[in-house]
Amino acid sequence: MQDIDINKATEPYEYYLKFIKENCRPDNRRLSDIRPCNVTTNCINTVNGSSLVKLGSTNVICGINARLCRPKEDRPNKGYIVCNVEVPALCSSKNFKSSTQSSSFSQSSVSSSTIEQTQAMLSQLMQDILTESKCINEEELCIKVGKLSWVLFIDLICLNNDGNVQDACCVAMVSALKNLRLYQIEYNEEEDKTVVKYPLEYRSLILYNEPVLTTLFAIEENILLTDPNKQEEDFMKTFVHICTLDSQKICLIRKLGGFCLKIEQLNMCITRALDNGKYIRENVYKNKY
Repeated sequence: MQDIDINKATEPYEYYLKFIKENCRPDNRRLSDIRPCNVTTNCINTVNGSSLVKLGSTNVICGINARLCRPKEDRPNKGYIVCNVEVPALCSSKNFKSSTQSSSFSQSSVSSSTIEQTQAMLSQLMQDILTESKCINEEELCIKVGKLSWVLFIDLICLNNDGNVQDACCVAMVSALKNLRLYQIEYNEEEDKTVVKYPLEYRSLILYNEPVLTTLFAIEENILLTDPNKQEEDFMKTFVHICTLDSQKICLIRKLGGFCLKIEQLNMCITRALDNGKYIRENVYKNKY
């Protein structure tokens, strides 16, 4: 046991490969397994919708604030959504680089990014998931064409980063949207003002799809693993994001950096993502609502 601990500290990659050759990982997961995922909803009483997700030891909290605004001129009949992800340096024992320490960006590993780059990349990824999945009809956020609409500010904060923050963010975002409540409001054209009904009446936002993001990564050309923890992210040579809508539909595939994947490897990634999406919808989303 002492020799194993020494090898883990001095040669972590070789130590890790010993487990991979036995088709398992040091945390007793199979190569295709994700960590336990738990969701707590309505955990913040100052916002319109919220959730706390625990994916293994990775914790992400999401809060959604709904605000009234004038629709954009090029989309007068729609509201809009703004996503923002924060990954503070304090949420991980392996601190990110600051923007002053590194001016280069390697897409082959999340851990090589600066804090600012990581946050920008995750924020855009969440925005793309909402857009590509079409889970929200933005026309339903409009109260009066050209005059008044809802804007949803989705803020996601990583409380503890033990790897795969992006998958946890997606679950947290969808979970918060599922328990989002908007109060009923009308627009009085004659007086040019908003009218709030009292006592307050609330309505839920309809989600037309429930996107689930699955991250897979490769540490060698023939070894693919699902749901990387923080240590595994340091080893990965390339990774793939796949967002599924149900057991057959995919809305987003994104591969960043590293070597090319063979067709059979990509098919394996898709199969795992579809299976993971089905599991999350049946055991995480449905159990909470």
